[in-house]
Amino acid sequence: MFNFREDKVMAILKKGLLAFLLLAIFACKQNNNRTDNNAKPDSVYKPVYANRFNVKYFKDHKQIEIVHPWDTTAVPLVTLLSDDPAFLEKHPSAIKIPVKKWVSVTSTQISYAHKLNVTDKLVGVAEPQYISNSKVKTGLEDGSIRNIGTAFAPGVELLLALNPDMMMVSPFKEDFYGPLRSVGIKMVTNSSYLENTPLGRVEWLVYVAAFFNKEQEAIKVVNEIADRYNAVKELTINLKDKPSVFTGKAYQGVWYSPAAESYNANFMKDAGVDYVFKDRHGTGSLNYDYETVYEAAGHADFWSLLVNYNGAYNYTALEDEDNRYADFDAFKSRSVIYSNSRNSMIYEKGLLEPDVVLSDLVKLFHPKLLLNYKPVYYHKLTKE
Repeated sequence: MFNFREDKVMAILKKGLLAFLLLAIFACKQNNNRTDNNAKPDSVYKPVYANRFNVKYFKDHKQIEIVHPWDTTAVPLVTLLSDDPAFLEKHPSAIKIPVKKWVSVTSTQISYAHKLNVTDKLVGVAEPQYISNSKVKTGLEDGSIRNIGTAFAPGVELLLALNPDMMMVSPFKEDFYGPLRSVGIKMVTNSSYLENTPLGRVEWLVYVAAFFNKEQEAIKVVNEIADRYNAVKELTINLKDKPSVFTGKAYQGVWYSPAAESYNANFMKDAGVDYVFKDRHGTGSLNYDYETVYEAAGHADFWSLLVNYNGAYNYTALEDEDNRYADFDAFKSRSVIYSNSRNSMIYEKGLLEPDVVLSDLVKLFHPKLLLNYKPVYYHKLTKE
């Protein structure tokens, strides 16, 4: 299946005691945003599909609460938003809304911004080589959007010059952003990639919308996507014959496969297939040696791949990577499906089109369903 670019980021994060100490400092600083009273909110947005945020509405401000990224029992991270001058004066760490200038560090955040039509508010992005959004590319060319460097080491002086209302970051176990907070850059955490269902990640559109006073628009979009997604999912619920499927490839001797409750495994479940590692529980990726995967998947009906390949991917290229791949039945029967992220834009567009991705999978795994549908992101590997 596929993973968004944050999965690549997480694979290179450092671990250790220092990381947790820094994260604790980060959490404390964000929780200092909490208001000093016990007033009940006028209303609360509780997500239907997402599990990691809510938005509380008071007469003079909004309070966003995010589940602690690494400890769901810990105190939530809190961000305050307001357009009330008196509230902002009393709470200098609060963010003035609607946001006029902001910085993004991931391409997935830009997907949300594009859907909400707020890419024109962007003044800075990290790692633009991974961004294909045409409006952002134009902004980078004309200088209205600046390249701030990497997500882990953005340019402090440039950010100070840009003076954004906020910088949206992904949660990392090691706190890379202490220097930025120390000079007054306001950070907000987008934990969407920690959601383990397709619609859960979609619903973070409402979170992003809160900074631009576009929640109602976002809720409408989420509901429309969910309706389409669930309509496709419904097609597979009563299927008696479900093909067996495995995913991924070996990398430096390790074969990473999604655990049973993970984002990718949930996609496969909704596509009506029998995932070979459905009994290996967890919400992330699990690692195996080649022999373990072959024992479980050697006779599987389908093999699903996400590749980043320069050119037309084919069976020759796949076998050239490891000649043992040709031993799988799915290879022999030419039952490999794939998405080439180099040109499919699945990382960016696919995030908010899970109904389309699911339709691709259903069509490819169940050819008798969706007869007139043409896949968009995933295709059957046909070339030799």
